[in-house]
Amino acid sequence: MKKLLFTLMLMLTCQLTFGQTAKSIFDDYKNEKHAQFVSVPRIMMSIAANKVGDNNMQAVMKEVKSVKVLTLDDCRKSTRKGFVKKITALSGRGYEEFTRVKDNKDNVLVLAKQGDRYIEEIVVLVSDDNDCVGIYITGEINPEDIDAVVSMAEDY
Repeated sequence: MKKLLFTLMLMLTCQLTFGQTAKSIFDDYKNEKHAQFVSVPRIMMSIAANKVGDNNMQAVMKEVKSVKVLTLDDCRKSTRKGFVKKITALSGRGYEEFTRVKDNKDNVLVLAKQGDRYIEEIVVLVSDDNDCVGIYITGEINPEDIDAVVSMAEDY
């Protein structure tokens, strides 16, 4: 019985240790030497939404709780690679690949974490040999609003 309890506790500890989220990854890397980190809270998103003329874009911006942008361009190459590896590993851990684009040396990965009715988190990773930018968006975002914004962007 003791062995069974010990094994269960060990498994739970391992699960908690390796169960990283986008938030925890951004929190780990935002204090790296030469990292640049910007956090935009809900109040700023609301103010910006009121200035946007397009109703679809305005709807999406009002659904966003926060946006965090992490730039690791000036960090060591090993730091950038570690960040890319951890963000990429989120796929399949509650985050679904929304889109992946490779254009020349640029790689773009967009992951989304879906709740019951809304998209709760969006993670965007843009990287190449020298650049690495991560964007972390949280909120209760209606998938239909995102479709409208994407359709609007395709028209341009």
